[in-house]
Amino acid sequence: MDRKQAQERIGKLRGEIWRLNKAYFIENTSDVSEDIRDSLKQELIALEKEHPDLVTPDSPTQRVGAPLDGRLPKVRHRTRKESLQDIFTEEELAEWEEQIERALGGDTRSFDYIVELKIDGLNVSLVYEQTGDATTSRLYTLARAVTRGNGIEGEDITHTIRTIESIPLTITTDRSADLPAGQVGLTTIEVSGEVFMTKAALENINKDLPEEERFANPRNAAAGSVRQLDPSTTASRDLRMYCYSLETEAADALKLPTQKAVLDFFHDCGIPTHREYVVCTTPAEIEKVYERWQKTRNDLPFDIDGVVIKINDRRLQRELGSTAKAPRWARAYKFPAEEKTAQILDIQLQVGRTGAITPVAHLTPTLVAGTTVTRATLHNADEIDRLDVRIGDTAIIRKAGDIIPEVVQVLPKLRPKNSKPFHYPKHCPSCGTEIERPEGEVVHRCPNPKCGAVRQQRTEHFASRYALNIEGLGKETVEELLAADLISDPGDIFFLVAEDLMGLPLFKEKKTEKLLAAIERARKIPLDRLLFGLGMRHIGRETAELIARNLPWPERKLTVEERDAATQTSLFGAGTHTVEVRGVTMEDVAATLQKSSMEEIAVINGIGPVVAESLKEWIGDEDNRALLHKLGNGGVVSLLPKQSRVQQVFEGKTFVLTGTLPALAREEAKEMIKDRGGKVSSAVSKKTDFLLMGEEAGSKEDDAKKLGVTIIGEKEFRSML
Repeated sequence: MDRKQAQERIGKLRGEIWRLNKAYFIENTSDVSEDIRDSLKQELIALEKEHPDLVTPDSPTQRVGAPLDGRLPKVRHRTRKESLQDIFTEEELAEWEEQIERALGGDTRSFDYIVELKIDGLNVSLVYEQTGDATTSRLYTLARAVTRGNGIEGEDITHTIRTIESIPLTITTDRSADLPAGQVGLTTIEVSGEVFMTKAALENINKDLPEEERFANPRNAAAGSVRQLDPSTTASRDLRMYCYSLETEAADALKLPTQKAVLDFFHDCGIPTHREYVVCTTPAEIEKVYERWQKTRNDLPFDIDGVVIKINDRRLQRELGSTAKAPRWARAYKFPAEEKTAQILDIQLQVGRTGAITPVAHLTPTLVAGTTVTRATLHNADEIDRLDVRIGDTAIIRKAGDIIPEVVQVLPKLRPKNSKPFHYPKHCPSCGTEIERPEGEVVHRCPNPKCGAVRQQRTEHFASRYALNIEGLGKETVEELLAADLISDPGDIFFLVAEDLMGLPLFKEKKTEKLLAAIERARKIPLDRLLFGLGMRHIGRETAELIARNLPWPERKLTVEERDAATQTSLFGAGTHTVEVRGVTMEDVAATLQKSSMEEIAVINGIGPVVAESLKEWIGDEDNRALLHKLGNGGVVSLLPKQSRVQQVFEGKTFVLTGTLPALAREEAKEMIKDRGGKVSSAVSKKTDFLLMGEEAGSKEDDAKKLGVTIIGEKEFRSML
């Protein structure tokens, strides 16, 4: 076959493969088997191998790229990604409709809703960019795929999304063909949807994985799959995507008046979308759709956790707008947590990293919301007494938010004879220390900081993914290191050497090198990750980020030694080199936490007195200060949040926000302030410089007037930027 013939054949093969993919993945009308599609693809691969100059980026063979060699890069979204507000009852649905009518000024114009399935997957945005002449071309090529992340920025997963066969690499639309001659048309089309894995695909993956590495549910599997650095791993898993949202600019340019028109547009140009949507005119109709899917949810090949209700008319969507957190024109109508019965085989106490002792019910294996459950939390001693939970009881198990199993009720009539109430022991099940229950708290605690279980949980947390992310330092490894007296607290991790590890049963040369490499990387860690990893009570990831952003950390240029990491160089004998970083030392961390008053900490927006007290209590402990000192001696430094590139016009200024701004979402305003060096607080005080006020402001306006705080609106705020 000569080049011309090959080119013609390649073109036909690509067209046919795309037709079959569309029929199989989108329209569910495939007229051939999957084996046929694979056969055609293999022929295309062979032809492109013979004629590499004919390979194009949109070929079905080019879905798998090269592996990445580091963490996924962050990408700022073109527009802020909003979250949906949840509702759970018919009453909440009726209340929402009343809110819509009030927001429209009592306008009696009829409007309808569109009800879509709420697929339990990972939210992803696809950005298609115009290819060719901007005045004539109607072809758009997939340029970027980004996770939702925090709504402001997400992770770039383009390399893995390209492997999902249901997602077109190019789309064509003629909807803007009526533009005047020479006028530049729509240059970018951004769509959003859910990447998910079917239940069958999850079963296939898990059967080949060790028990400890199996995914708990399809959503976790989908999220883990698209975040792979090597796209070939993603390609080996059967991922799908359904899209449901189109960026406003694109929808306007394409003259799509309704959400239904958006979904129809997706279908027409080959963007995958689920066709089981329903247009409703009343809440009663919505309720019927909701109840139908609630009853049949388990019959679907993928997981759903409710339905999404939207005002169908996009003009009304714009008129209703959004709050600081969510659009006013849409709601997620969540299914109630699925409940099942299971027998309680035992009640055991679990000791956490802060010494908190949580009772856990061990159950007969039970399928709840698509996941086999063998344990459920009983929360605390008061809850056990309230429910009168006993070993041997038949209990009702619920997955709270479809995630955490809990015991919500026992069935006394099914209780075995001679059963006895469960009583909390007086001593820690790990170390034997007498358990304490601080006044005003419902949780029992082990007060011994050297408790084996506390040390185990504390170290695991310190090394976990969202803390210092020390790969290879999981439960079994930590247990072995503690048992061998190689570590006693997280600080000891940074003094481990190859000679210590190689003598342990779990460690061979390769595992040792990998762990030491991960420890080396962890010596330079973002400050918020460090604060989270220290395991202070009440300080989660978001709170740690707020503290890292807003406390007055000293800024230093630090010289840090790094181990050379050349491909052929062993970590056992590698040399070192020095690099400069902007950050804080562990002594800086200790000093800043010590000198910051509770009032200074509590006034930070999102913190409050409980967190402030917990932080001060933690740094007031001599052992915790010793830990920071040890981390510093181990070469650990913390990287400060990246400085904004915009002019720091709000440096040293504190803002409080109240009410609804005309055009600016509250979260956007907060980001603008933070990016320009300012602070955002939740309460008006003498330290407040500006109250940024919108409509329906509350008592904060009165507080500002009393304290002489400058009150500004959105117009004045924008003029200050």
